[in-house]
Amino acid sequence: MMKAIKNFMNKPWTWGTYFKCCGVGAGLSSAILGAFAAWAKWNEKKALKEMQESNLEEDNI
Repeated sequence: MMKAIKNFMNKPWTWGTYFKCCGVGAGLSSAILGAFAAWAKWNEKKALKEMQESNLEEDNI
């Protein structure tokens, strides 16, 4: 196992390796950004729902 890792680390980077790493980086950053956007949208809907419920309670008083 260690020999395989050492052989992998000794290989020079090719354009294909570089593009794969860039693709992985772009994919991970997109996933994190998408999760944050979904959380923000969910949080906004939750706040709007709570505000509407509090307005209904004020109207009933």
